[in-house]
Amino acid sequence: MSSRRDRDYPDDDDRDRRSSKRPRSSRIDEGSSESYQRRSYSSSRVEEKPSTSSNQPIRFTEFVSTSVVPKSLIEAEIDTKKRSHSFVRPLLRSAVPDSQIITLARRPALPGRAGQRLEIYTNHLKIEFSNSTESIILYQFDIDVEILMRDGSWRSCKKDERFQVMKKIIEREEFPLVWYDQGKSLYSTQNLTLTLKNEYECEIVHKKTNRTNRFRFLLINLVKTYDLKIIFDFIQKKVPNRPHDPVRILEILFKQTQRADMITIKNQSYPKNQKLDDLGDGRGLAAGFYQAIVLGERGPTLNINNNFCCFYQNDNLVQFISCYLGQDIRKNDHGENQGEQINVTDYFREKWNIRLRYPHLPVVELFNPVDKNKSHFLPMELVTVDEWQRSLKPLTTEQRAKVTKKTVVKPGERFGMIRRVIDECRFDQDSYLQKFGIKVHSNDMLKIAARILTPPDIKYKSAKDNQRDVIEKVQIGKWYLNNQFNKTREIRIWALVLVSQKEPDARQVGLARDFASKIPKAMSRYGVRFNSAAIEKSDAAVPDTILARMNELKMLGCEVIIYILNQVGDDIYHVIKYFGNVKLGMVTQCTRFDKLFANNEPRKMDMYIQNLVQKFNAKLGGINQLVSLMRALTSSSPRTDIFMFFGIDCTRTTCSREQPSIAAIIGSKDSTSTQYAGRVVQQYCPKGKISVEIIKDLHIYVRELLHEFSHHNTHLPNKLVFYRAGVDDGSFQKVLDNEVRAIQRACKELYGYNELPKICFTIVKKHHNTRFFTWDKQSNQTHNIQPGTVIDTDIISPNGFDFYLNSHAAIQGTSRPMLYHVLYDDIGFTPDEIQQLTYYLCHTDVRCTKSVSVPAPVHYATLCVSRGLNLDYEGQMSNEQRSFSVSDVGEELLDENVVVTLDDVQTIKINFNPSIENTMWFA
Repeated sequence: MSSRRDRDYPDDDDRDRRSSKRPRSSRIDEGSSESYQRRSYSSSRVEEKPSTSSNQPIRFTEFVSTSVVPKSLIEAEIDTKKRSHSFVRPLLRSAVPDSQIITLARRPALPGRAGQRLEIYTNHLKIEFSNSTESIILYQFDIDVEILMRDGSWRSCKKDERFQVMKKIIEREEFPLVWYDQGKSLYSTQNLTLTLKNEYECEIVHKKTNRTNRFRFLLINLVKTYDLKIIFDFIQKKVPNRPHDPVRILEILFKQTQRADMITIKNQSYPKNQKLDDLGDGRGLAAGFYQAIVLGERGPTLNINNNFCCFYQNDNLVQFISCYLGQDIRKNDHGENQGEQINVTDYFREKWNIRLRYPHLPVVELFNPVDKNKSHFLPMELVTVDEWQRSLKPLTTEQRAKVTKKTVVKPGERFGMIRRVIDECRFDQDSYLQKFGIKVHSNDMLKIAARILTPPDIKYKSAKDNQRDVIEKVQIGKWYLNNQFNKTREIRIWALVLVSQKEPDARQVGLARDFASKIPKAMSRYGVRFNSAAIEKSDAAVPDTILARMNELKMLGCEVIIYILNQVGDDIYHVIKYFGNVKLGMVTQCTRFDKLFANNEPRKMDMYIQNLVQKFNAKLGGINQLVSLMRALTSSSPRTDIFMFFGIDCTRTTCSREQPSIAAIIGSKDSTSTQYAGRVVQQYCPKGKISVEIIKDLHIYVRELLHEFSHHNTHLPNKLVFYRAGVDDGSFQKVLDNEVRAIQRACKELYGYNELPKICFTIVKKHHNTRFFTWDKQSNQTHNIQPGTVIDTDIISPNGFDFYLNSHAAIQGTSRPMLYHVLYDDIGFTPDEIQQLTYYLCHTDVRCTKSVSVPAPVHYATLCVSRGLNLDYEGQMSNEQRSFSVSDVGEELLDENVVVTLDDVQTIKINFNPSIENTMWFA
């Protein structure tokens, strides 16, 4: 499987194929299902191959909720037994305690002024509250919905049943305005405990079994109240912190009318009446939309964006498993153990008069996750997969291509899709919103002010006179490379190795040799000089063979090895990188044979080598383009100021023994801020799956990178600028309190009694749902916003130091700008300075001649995270080093009684070869 996020994460926006990104699951959206504390369901698990005996239950690798096909009373009886179990869903525990030590940076009094002004459209709708709503109190109640079992006991019922019961009782009893979160919470603008009974009952006929079930609704207690006025106080800057809970409660109100006809997953909704686009493995792609309330300068708005998500198909389990495994299991003869006990086939024929169509298939074990000792065994043909279960299984290459065609759409098409969602929601007819006193201005998307920043000049060395500087101008996010790099080195001994899955033919060997002969001349155009012809080798795609060859070439004094990968998997690429970066300390550059073949024409080959040489030169310590970052600072900066730039990213905030979180910290190390060094670490908890929102031991890695900077520059920096990606909205304060203090600690340890450096710490939010459009009146067409477009008014936080910046030109689809949150800044940047500096840094990426979507140090951190996932070839992160065995702990969430602290989080630094560690091995 590919480890590039732009493959594993088929986003609904532009695909920047210049950027290699960390892997993610196949989910097209970011949300997780709205869950309640108790839930009744059965699950099955499936192995990659079916069991060889019908006496052995088949299991799924992913939890998939199933239900019994109601062919007879046996299915109805088992369905009731399934519901009779209550499942208390454990919560994801965090090892980082809540805190509020450092105050979030406040935005300056005036927004930025630099750049060309214009007006653009955004996918936000104005929300208007009636005058009386400001005095509203929101009440939250703890409730439960239960079903009467045959033994006379009451048990919590399933999600769909809960909604049906709530709707029937609310309408029958004529409740005041209430709305429900599909879990254990009910909300109202009145104190229901003063006017309603504690218990209501109703009866509902089951559609499949035609049996009448008895339910009861329990109003347990009042949990909390919220003053709606705090929302307006936040917008008017009377309170500093965003009121998350009141906003969340209002977002639930907005979804009430949609719930009857849609599946809701946090802030996403998917119509139930649609047919899923079949992905061929028991899953389908659904189209839906995202909606959330944003509290901006101009008041509350409703952010709406179209969305996509993978769900399991509502198939019979036999059909589902056949699709899931890619083979028709009905044709396989698994055999059947004949013994003294009656077999499954005879039992169902004699007891229930059901003749099995596939008696040779294994049975399925249906169990409750809380009590796995209580389970039922059924022939899989009597079981169906419940509909609308979200799948997080990674997509295949073919599936990614299919999903991309649907999810990556041009700006005009996206604008129309969002417009259709708005029209179908009919907010003006929503009875819940009308009763509350809310009006959504749905006729037009919000029109806001924006500015287009001027890009920096890109500096190279003249191809005619290597001592003279040449300026390349940026045009629509890109520039031309017609001259030489600013710093290169001579290559005395180098090699080109063709690695093939099978014996290469004459044509393949010839193309590899032709490529080897072209490299010296082609790269000399950019100043990279080769003093010898390549040592040419051809090897089988076997790790031991690759390692032996790399050792041999290292003994010959080889400085760099270029590998051509011929019809081999990603595993061979990862093996080469592990041997080169970790084990032996060899600079390696890989390319694929199919790419060489596709670019074999002279003009295409020149462009292909140009892309290759940029990475090549950076890995060897060279400097490609130069950007004067100090020109981004409008105020007079002392000549003694020395800046150092950092990028931080991580794979996920959750981690466990089996799935550690990979984090990377990158720091510039030269005066031009073009060469960087990095540190990659794994974080995990031996106790089980927990949340770790910060980088533990960050002070150690920052101190190492500061020391590396001083080694190259003979002095330490006095201005540190951090860009931090991979942070959830609710974790800003934790990251601020822990990571900024860790940075300060590193400085105190290294600077001693000298003056400490000033720090600016900014969050880079890549995944959000705000999009921007321009409209051409003459052509009546919608377009993407230009590179350099910045938005720092209207929809940004009234209190926070935030801004949107679109720094790149979308290759395809709709542009997705980054959202930047300046959390801490004692440097004292003005809005123009931090925006311009951020934009300039997007032009310093060594891998291309284009402005990328995020500042270069953040992109490098993302690359390091991606590479770090595949650098465990020889078990550097083995269980033995983690000091516990595999059987010690499961992957389940921890029980609420288990205490978790940061001391329980263990970190392992990935140790690179000393000759590689402080180079740009990740380029």
